[in-house]
Amino acid sequence: MNVQSLTPQDLVRQAIIKVAQLSEKDLVVVIEMIDELKKQSAKTNRERAEEIVVQARARAAEMSHLSREEVMERFGRTMEAIRAEAIEKGTAIEGELEGD
Repeated sequence: MNVQSLTPQDLVRQAIIKVAQLSEKDLVVVIEMIDELKKQSAKTNRERAEEIVVQARARAAEMSHLSREEVMERFGRTMEAIRAEAIEKGTAIEGELEGD
């Protein structure tokens, strides 16, 4: 079985089937592993959030000399560039925003 080709729902089903067949001793190990994965994931998210805050503060300092209008103009251009890229990639639909 190629797990790469399974849908998320099928992956969950396969995991449940395999876990249900484990001994009690092995179930304890699985639960401990899941708890450790959660801790790692939370730590990674926390670290990433801290990086984002540092970057945002640095960017705010860089733009502190600009007027609100200039900041909003840059923001609008950036949003439009992101949206155009998303439309090009097929992850957004032209006209999905009100006013398009």
